[in-house]
Amino acid sequence: MSATTEAPGAWPRDKVPRKLKRELRWVAVLGTSLLAAMALVLSVLEGPAAALPWLLAGLVGWGFVLWQCHKRLYLNRRSLDDTGYATLGHGNRITLLRGLLIAATAGFLAIAHIELQAWLLYVPAALYTAAALGDGLDGYMARRQQQTTRLGMELDTGLDAFGLVIAPLLAVLYGKLQVSYLLVSIAYYLFQWGIYWRQSHGNPVHPLPPSSLRRYLAGLQMALVALALWPPLPAELTRNLGFALMIPLLVGFCRDWLHVSGRLGAGRESSL
Repeated sequence: MSATTEAPGAWPRDKVPRKLKRELRWVAVLGTSLLAAMALVLSVLEGPAAALPWLLAGLVGWGFVLWQCHKRLYLNRRSLDDTGYATLGHGNRITLLRGLLIAATAGFLAIAHIELQAWLLYVPAALYTAAALGDGLDGYMARRQQQTTRLGMELDTGLDAFGLVIAPLLAVLYGKLQVSYLLVSIAYYLFQWGIYWRQSHGNPVHPLPPSSLRRYLAGLQMALVALALWPPLPAELTRNLGFALMIPLLVGFCRDWLHVSGRLGAGRESSL
């Protein structure tokens, strides 16, 4: 057995290896340092009035990313046999890097009202585009390293949803997407809240049927938002595309809710 794994069931949910916690702390320090360095560059270019709110917003976003990872560290286990891993692995590290890019994008929300140099508007577009392009890379690296974990799957999904809050909100502030597109941003969290509500009230939560379309639609939204943030694309085009492409995703969420609540599919059959 390698030094990065432990026997199945070696550590319970409320106890995580110190090595794993220490690695996450180093990731937190490194990410914070990179944000501070970016803020320093922004301060030179645009002054402290722009750099400070950017840094504060970026740190809030980075804190959210770290919290999402920290609360799931106990899930750093292989799905097949529940083997615990004492290191994050390449896949999860790339996912956290994607989270850092999204946090850096979030910094621009705090300075969207400030008239920046024209070329700086390309920076949030590049940051979020890199985060979106890395969506498939983290899973590939996890499989290549043979360290696919429940932590990786949940963290990847959670950060995809986080990115689809930050980037669309920025695109709305830049006038590149309609306000109605923010329905896409809240749909995931509303769906998760609905599942929590059913569980807390003792109602059954039925599994979702496998669907490649679900993943495809989510990827399509990330691609759309990434493109919308790039300044050369006309706002009329991106707003119309956003409205057209959000419809199938919202319909998909509604259909998934019917499955989860037992009103459609196998859940409905089992309740008859």
